[in-house]
Amino acid sequence: MTQELSIEVPMRYVAFCDVLGFSNAVESSFDATIKLYETFMERMRDWPFPKTVEVMVYSDSILMVSDELPGILSAVKTLWFAALTNDWLIRGGIAYGKYWARQEQSSFFVVSDALVRAVRLESSVKVPAIAISSEIELPISAWTPRFEHNIFDAPLLHFRGLSLVNPFNPYWFLSARLRVEQLLIKHPEHVEKYRWFLELASDVNADECLVPEAALAEMLTLGILVDKGQSEQTTLGDQKGD
Repeated sequence: MTQELSIEVPMRYVAFCDVLGFSNAVESSFDATIKLYETFMERMRDWPFPKTVEVMVYSDSILMVSDELPGILSAVKTLWFAALTNDWLIRGGIAYGKYWARQEQSSFFVVSDALVRAVRLESSVKVPAIAISSEIELPISAWTPRFEHNIFDAPLLHFRGLSLVNPFNPYWFLSARLRVEQLLIKHPEHVEKYRWFLELASDVNADECLVPEAALAEMLTLGILVDKGQSEQTTLGDQKGD
């Protein structure tokens, strides 16, 4: 007979992220990697995470937990900044589900179906992206910043069938793209993942929509967007300002 828990386990958003190539760097050049890691930590401190997000770092694995989707998306964007300034790419998944955790002295215990799904998603995504798990119903409010502000402020992008956290921000795009171009030259053995990232950057630079068709259709239906042509949309606020 299965015994039911006598406590209520909260539902939380969980992001599991992995720094690509970190393990190989540790094995091949430990001292140099430690120096980079210290810089990575400084970047994370300089660009603070939302207070609503718990962040745990274990070597090349980063675990983030939050009750709120906007907070977890903002935290992952911060992590992208810290990684790219170190010439690192990251890959991972964000899932939603039960999250049970206990801290006892120096030990930390976690049981979470959301963490299991996030880890599984990280292992299945073959490109440098933090993807959103299918059980998360993304609200329209997650896509509207793309039109209310600009593509760099958008928390999410939809690219080649994946809904993923936007790795760019208004202050960090050209340098990020240049760094990845240099990584492609330096490490041609990883050409596919670098090219994928650079093709995403190219679409961002071209100000492509990068929003799912279903979300666009819903925004048009709700009047959040106004169709000004076959492929051009604008917010109602923009239309009033013309």
